[in-house]
Amino acid sequence: MSASLPAEADEAFDRFCRLAQRQLGAPVVLASLISQEGQVIPGAVGLAPDLDAARALPLTLSLCQHVVADASPLISQDARLDPRLSDSGAVRELGFVAYAGFPIVDERDQVVGSLCALDVEPREWAEDDLAVLLDLAEACSSELRLRGERERARRAQQQATRSYRQSGLLLLLSDAFQDALTVRDVARTAARVAATGLGTAFTGLAALERDGKSLSYISMDAFTGDDVERWRRTRLTDDRPIAHVARTRTALFYEDRAALIADFPVVEQMEFMGEARAFLPLVSQHRLIGVLGIGWLQQRSFDDDNRTIKTALAAYTAQALERAQLLEERRDVARTLQDAMLTALPQPEHLAMAAHYLPAGRADRVGGDWYDAVVLPGGSVAVMVGDVTGHDMDAAARMGQLRSTLRAFAWDRPDLPSTWLARLDHAIKGLGLGTVATALAGRIDRVDGGYRLHWSSAGHPPPVLVRPGAGAWALGGHGANDLLLGINPQRARRDHVDDLLPGDTVLLHTDGLVERRGRPLQESLDTLTATAGRLSHLPPDKLVRALTDELVGGQPSDDTALLAVQLRHCPGDAEVTPPGT
Repeated sequence: MSASLPAEADEAFDRFCRLAQRQLGAPVVLASLISQEGQVIPGAVGLAPDLDAARALPLTLSLCQHVVADASPLISQDARLDPRLSDSGAVRELGFVAYAGFPIVDERDQVVGSLCALDVEPREWAEDDLAVLLDLAEACSSELRLRGERERARRAQQQATRSYRQSGLLLLLSDAFQDALTVRDVARTAARVAATGLGTAFTGLAALERDGKSLSYISMDAFTGDDVERWRRTRLTDDRPIAHVARTRTALFYEDRAALIADFPVVEQMEFMGEARAFLPLVSQHRLIGVLGIGWLQQRSFDDDNRTIKTALAAYTAQALERAQLLEERRDVARTLQDAMLTALPQPEHLAMAAHYLPAGRADRVGGDWYDAVVLPGGSVAVMVGDVTGHDMDAAARMGQLRSTLRAFAWDRPDLPSTWLARLDHAIKGLGLGTVATALAGRIDRVDGGYRLHWSSAGHPPPVLVRPGAGAWALGGHGANDLLLGINPQRARRDHVDDLLPGDTVLLHTDGLVERRGRPLQESLDTLTATAGRLSHLPPDKLVRALTDELVGGQPSDDTALLAVQLRHCPGDAEVTPPGT
């Protein structure tokens, strides 16, 4: 076994380690790969300077080697009490005591490393901590697999160029799959390539399901009739051509419909277009991942060269399909992680709150926007939204830092929102977070039978007040914005005060909801207030969905976060005098 990454810092794996450290609070987190020569550490946070510079350890100092050897997690509250671990140099020389590590798996499904958290004191690992560590280890595995697949695809393309130099047209089209990031992208690209290079009339891509016992068509374009859905899914044991190809991993070629029906009578029940058919197994690393069906409207003969070109098409499709599946797996893990960081909103008796988040990134499907709400010790409620530059895992990591720090400042000292933002601005510089962000923080108090909102903006769009029967409008007016976070923490910040009524709804949003290229911002803000006023009868959970559907749709060009807070009338409640007024 050999590690597939050099002994040097890797930004992607460092990022996963930073995410784990923020969630677990462990002093050291490592993403390590094990080989016979030793342990390389592409991802690390908290290492001593000399180890961080070397990014490598001998196996005598490695606890991660046990995760690889056992191909299973290793959890220890106190390694000094574990006979298997107590003599390790990591314990005796480096002083590590508590250890929690989960396997990192490569593209061959082999355990090659570990994502681990270490502590110099005994520690009982919480279930939530271990769940976060497991999710991030799976994200590390997806990253490693994706890199392996990219390298293998590069080598395969070079080999294909040498082997199929005579098939120039298909090879020229091979780069068409480079931008296919989803399974549906792969299906559409395969259809386009087959139509351009082979003159096909239709293409069907059937992917192997996770249970390994069935295939499902991504699209049903080749089928006609009212009951096409009955043919979408095929068990590998069925007497259908794609099932036969999946079982045998051998391509089938039919010059016309009659020849196909002769071998597979069930096909006669299907309503489909055309005559000639070819069914090609999609195999990668000796593993079946699907079947590609291509067809022509007329009869067609298949000579050896003809079949070779189609086999090459299947190879490109298989590589692209596997890469897309790995990307979708990575997106699922990343989105799960972001959902975990965007905790559930509190629901105090006098407020109804709902939020909606849409990421813009095509790759990770995560981003730097956030929303939050916290019930403060005195009964007031802090509400916040923010926007960190970027649409990827790095932006999500920095978002998690700022969000957690801001909610801690609000809870620790529940005074005025401007002081929370000022403290956060100083923390960005003092902790070396190195980021620029916008944010808006507010504090809602009950007072004199109504409500009062104190709020402060760091370069962020203003809150919108929605009042049933009266419409909606932006609060603050011109000049309500202060400087963005992360630029000059010495600049003073201001608070704004608005008195509100029971039944009002306050909307806090990020700029992805309103900013559009080539359109004046004020025009977009006017559209937001007009739409919010028209939808003022909706409760918060339906209002946030309806607003994002109308203003953004399903394909946002920027990350979008929207928080709605409706002020309720609660008879008999004691009035709350807001602090700091």
